[in-house]
Amino acid sequence: MKRLTLTFGLLALAAVLAACSGASAAPGSKAPTPAGSPNGDAVTVVAKDIKFVSPAVTVKADQPVEIVFDNQDGAPHNIAIADASGQTAFKGEIVSSKQVTYQVPALAAGTYSFICEVHPDMKGTITAQ
Repeated sequence: MKRLTLTFGLLALAAVLAACSGASAAPGSKAPTPAGSPNGDAVTVVAKDIKFVSPAVTVKADQPVEIVFDNQDGAPHNIAIADASGQTAFKGEIVSSKQVTYQVPALAAGTYSFICEVHPDMKGTITAQ
């Protein structure tokens, strides 16, 4: 009986330790700039549950920008940016369960739409100012 109690106790301890051991950022790693906080360096767009978590971002106009695209879904996603006339201004690679950094060329001041080409109902806007 003691052996059985000890075995269940160890299994319960292992389950608790596994649940508490979530991933964390490495010391000294730089977190991406939150969406909507332009500083000329980077903005972050997260795809999760087949939607963009922050569907509106702001970047500096007339300057190249990095978009950190964090696809937290197993489904494939990307970002395709179009200007007001519908012309493609940028198209990022399609990735699954991965974070990538897109190098987006300078956007003139204005509002741009972006979609996921795989899931066109996933929509957002980029304001360059």
